[in-house]
Amino acid sequence: MIPQARILVADDDPALCLLLRETLQDASYDVAIASNGDELVRMAQDQPPDLILVDLMMPLMDGFEAIRQLRNDTRTAHLPMIILTARSTSSDVVTGFDNGADDYIVKPYDIDVLLARIRGHLRRAAQIPVRNPLTGLPGNVLLQVELERHLSQEHSFSLLWIDLDNFKAFNDAYGFARGDRAIHMLAKVISETAERDDFVGHIGGDDFAIVHFGNAPEQLCTQLIASFDQQVRDLYDQIDLERGYLRGIDRHGVARQFGMLSLSIAVASTNVRNFTSVDHMSQVAAELKQAAKQISGSSYVMDRREGKPRSPMHERRGQRRPEALLIEPNDTLRATIATTVRIQGYRPMVAVNMVAAQGLLARHPKPALIIANVADPSIWNLWRSIETPTPMIAVVENEAAVEAAHARGAAAALIASANLGDFTDQLLLYVPRAEMSETGDQQRQNDLIRELQARTTRLQREANEDSLTKLANRRYVDTSLRDLSAEAVQLGQPLCAIMADIDNFKLINDLYSHMLGNDVLRIVADLMRQASREYDIVARYGGEEFLILLPNTVLDEAAQVAEQIRSLVENYPWESLTPQLLVTISLGIAELQESGPDQMIATADRHLYVAKRSGKNRVCQ
Repeated sequence: MIPQARILVADDDPALCLLLRETLQDASYDVAIASNGDELVRMAQDQPPDLILVDLMMPLMDGFEAIRQLRNDTRTAHLPMIILTARSTSSDVVTGFDNGADDYIVKPYDIDVLLARIRGHLRRAAQIPVRNPLTGLPGNVLLQVELERHLSQEHSFSLLWIDLDNFKAFNDAYGFARGDRAIHMLAKVISETAERDDFVGHIGGDDFAIVHFGNAPEQLCTQLIASFDQQVRDLYDQIDLERGYLRGIDRHGVARQFGMLSLSIAVASTNVRNFTSVDHMSQVAAELKQAAKQISGSSYVMDRREGKPRSPMHERRGQRRPEALLIEPNDTLRATIATTVRIQGYRPMVAVNMVAAQGLLARHPKPALIIANVADPSIWNLWRSIETPTPMIAVVENEAAVEAAHARGAAAALIASANLGDFTDQLLLYVPRAEMSETGDQQRQNDLIRELQARTTRLQREANEDSLTKLANRRYVDTSLRDLSAEAVQLGQPLCAIMADIDNFKLINDLYSHMLGNDVLRIVADLMRQASREYDIVARYGGEEFLILLPNTVLDEAAQVAEQIRSLVENYPWESLTPQLLVTISLGIAELQESGPDQMIATADRHLYVAKRSGKNRVCQ
């Protein structure tokens, strides 16, 4: 079923508004009414319509100014706007067009003509430009085509969905011109930080996307945040920088303090799960972005789960997890509290300070629970300003502060302890379980326990595994090297190392793309696993360089393994990836001596260098 086009009508004449509503609804349009220019601007910003009909002469703000403001706002700049006016002088019409109007109708108007012009403007508006008119970056159409192409060809990539936090408060405080500067600045940061082969798109408004083909999306997120957080300060007045926040009204009409503009980044990766469509990938990214927005300041959330995504707002059986607002400046303590409330069935909203908490409450004004470090006394006022009664658990410094917190109405007060285990045990005693059915509650607890166990296993694996090749990483092999060398010395057994490097790998990347280069790395890793024994340690040492540790292996045996790897790589049918592709590998071997394991690695690396200088595609020892 095709959704109805939504038309926003602004006129201070109630009788005319009623007539227009009935006429447009009879024509199958969804209609909203604003009685003045100020109301028109706010309604259009909160929920942009498909088309606007605006009277020129209205109280509080006339139609000219309303159109000008909407044209200067990235959220509404593209909307078709038609003037309804009884003033038919050419100067008024020219002024309307100069302020951004697309068309005009003189009162009294012919209904058939009005409906025809509405249909024409909606038809033209439906022809979405392929590039965003504000930044010039590719828009939604090109982004979807790009995602569909890479999904259909089963390429490895990550989708980064980047959204600005506190943008409405910034626009309200400084105006739309500076808001556009913020959008341009973010577009520049993203374009300069993304890698050369990445696709950068402007979804619309303050939403951007990067299709990233590298192996380190987390590093890219970190770089984006660092660059943005440094440059965004130039957009603020000095007095606001010193104060650390802006004053504004949230969407619920509550006066709040809003922190600096920040980034919420969602990362959905084909290395984590298989996506059935662009819609599926967008759904996962939307869920992740929702999670990122519940963390104050610039943050990113990675997709690390396999399987079907859950809705960000609704849980099993249509139940919605209640939210717990956490305000704690200490990183370690904040993470501990967040984990605890998850165990109890809540969705944590994580804030570093009171200003950050205000920003979270602007989006989620009814938390079921607050856990806050009350060293900042203004947090008590924040707590009392919440519309619905909310229990408060205060985190305090000493016994005297416990009594003071109880006197102010806290349901519980806990002393911040360096012993996180004791603190968690105490917190679990006071945090009530989230309200849900008995069966659902027990099931949720079991799910959370399994999730924590799986997370521990996953973190251990990720800490020791290369995400692209699934081989051991540099960190793991460095640790294993010390253990294996100590064991070899103790048992009087030999230990050998093979250092390997793919020949001309930079040329492969330059000629055939980084995506094909990633495929080459994965295949070489599989061939190395095939030639190695179960107890050998095969690792990606960095870039296109690999290291294999062979316990209880003499030098001649290690040379046989190295030669088998070299032969497997040389004879692999590389043309199946792309015609005329040839891949070879050079290897250096060394055995553990009295000089120690570090010298063994250095010797293997030196022999690898000799193999490279001697013509490549060979083994040297």
